[in-house]
Amino acid sequence: MNKKFAVISLAGALLLGGAVAAGAADTNGKGSTGSKKEAVQDLITVEEAKKIALSEAEGRVESIELERANGKQYYDIDIENGKEDFDIKIHALDGEVISINKERDDDDDNDDNDQSEKEVNGENIISEQKAVEIAEKEVNGTLKEIEIDEDDGQILYEVELKTNKGEADVDIDAETGKILKVKLDD
Repeated sequence: MNKKFAVISLAGALLLGGAVAAGAADTNGKGSTGSKKEAVQDLITVEEAKKIALSEAEGRVESIELERANGKQYYDIDIENGKEDFDIKIHALDGEVISINKERDDDDDNDDNDQSEKEVNGENIISEQKAVEIAEKEVNGTLKEIEIDEDDGQILYEVELKTNKGEADVDIDAETGKILKVKLDD
């Protein structure tokens, strides 16, 4: 009788252990333990988000941030066209436009930026998606924010990434794709 009870107990423990292991191994993204890496792969790309935003408002993309609120991820995209500034939020999974906020652009330095805006809008720079790929490969992280900027006549992407050690800022030459600076924040 004790042998039967021991065998049944052992079989039950094996079944329970197997069920727990199977549940922990659920990486299809549908279970509550789906991996973050797979969830990121389901997001629309930065380029797709940019294209959607530019279909809603004309101008130059100043920054794109991947944000999370109430458990949902979205891209926060800032567009400037000299007269107005747009803040557009796009759902990161399906590309749906969540909101568009428009403000009058009161920057006094618009005339000074005309040349750099022409260069930024030119075809001789790498795509934002390529800049993200370069930065992610350099520091092994995921995109948090990207911004294109002009510094001393040089156009660069400022990419902020989330890593398993904290945050990283990567500056990339927008014309060559060369990494200019990497700063790791713990």
